[in-house]
Amino acid sequence: MSGRVEALTTQQHPVIVVGAGLAGLTAARELHRAGFSVQVLEAEDEVGGRVRTSAHADGFLIDRGFQVMLSGYPALRRQVNLERLGSRPFTSGARVWTGSRHVPLRNPLRHPQGLLRDLTSPVFGLADKLRLAKWATEVSQSQWTTAAEAANAGDDISALEALRRRGFSDAFIDRFARPFWGGILLDHSLTASSGTMDFTTKMFLDGDAVLPEAGIGAVPAAVAAELPDGAIQTSSRVDSLVLDGSRVTGVRVNGEDRPATAVVVATDPPTAASLTGIDVIPATSVGCVTVYLTSTQDPGIGKSLTLDGTGKQPVNHIAPLSSVQRAYAPQGQHFVAAVMLGEAWLSGDDDRNGETARQSVATMLGQEAANWRVVDVVSLDYCFWPQTPGIHRRLPDTTTGVQGLHLASDATVDASVNGAIMSGEDAAHAVRMAHGDT
Repeated sequence: MSGRVEALTTQQHPVIVVGAGLAGLTAARELHRAGFSVQVLEAEDEVGGRVRTSAHADGFLIDRGFQVMLSGYPALRRQVNLERLGSRPFTSGARVWTGSRHVPLRNPLRHPQGLLRDLTSPVFGLADKLRLAKWATEVSQSQWTTAAEAANAGDDISALEALRRRGFSDAFIDRFARPFWGGILLDHSLTASSGTMDFTTKMFLDGDAVLPEAGIGAVPAAVAAELPDGAIQTSSRVDSLVLDGSRVTGVRVNGEDRPATAVVVATDPPTAASLTGIDVIPATSVGCVTVYLTSTQDPGIGKSLTLDGTGKQPVNHIAPLSSVQRAYAPQGQHFVAAVMLGEAWLSGDDDRNGETARQSVATMLGQEAANWRVVDVVSLDYCFWPQTPGIHRRLPDTTTGVQGLHLASDATVDASVNGAIMSGEDAAHAVRMAHGDT
């Protein structure tokens, strides 16, 4: 209590948070709860950053970033009540399209009754399935709270090398690992950190992949709802930081200087690197193309993520959105998201990508392409930064070493929703400690 009073009585200007994504909103809410005046400046016309949902004119919900939210994330559990957002889960596990049929693979720790069936399925051999069950048990018993902790716990190698060291066959890697973890990491080559793969595996075991009733954008909206009226200003792009000697004293917006007790830069990492000049902030990106399609015909895959196990389809995986969360589509319509990985699609034409995905989805579902219609195509050049082996040891700190300047970014933890939220918590704590709050 004494720390909160001191913050209120000594603060002359608000803490300015640059960016209203999950990192910035979390930092702002934590500071507000501690008694600080906060001002959040967002360049776009809405909050959410890379976790946004828009309403399509035809009545569909279009997610502008991640298509699933992992309820097992520790930071997410601390900050957001997913049940209050009407979240519904995907089936635990996945379906693998073999080129001729779908083979369900269930989480052996959640569905032990399905283990015998999965052990006899044709996607990959018995030895691989036993290795998978052993690995699942090991990661589920770990105490990691971030992908960075998993990566830094031992010899951080590529995901592909880690799978090979565990003895997995080429069939397992090509038919399951590349579409599943490649879909999470947005990289079929599996060159990303094995720690990231291990941690996301733990999160799928610890919780569910879910969709809130109002879309994934409901998550940042829930955090933003606790801030005071007027605390968030959208369409307010910060041009630069304002310095007094070596101290950051505010920001410049449209030529106007706005003083601040402290500044928390919570933009995407490339923008943060440009604003702050901190060169260890990861500035490269990984992106993907998501094609949203609708049909009056049931996709026939239930609530399961469906993976291309052939490696020959342009669509890596299909998410049955309306089967999981009815609110995503108008009554009588089925709605799916088809994800395409690789630079060829990112640099391609939306109409061509949409038609390619339509044909691919129909093939994977065993249906006529004429039954499916493209609703929207979302091309995102920046989804997150590449988590190559060893990079988590080189990330910047929340406290920058520049007086008055802090970072709230997944680039200080790991490239995930969990990392973004945790970075916001860390930044708020750092500001409180710098300004006498105990």
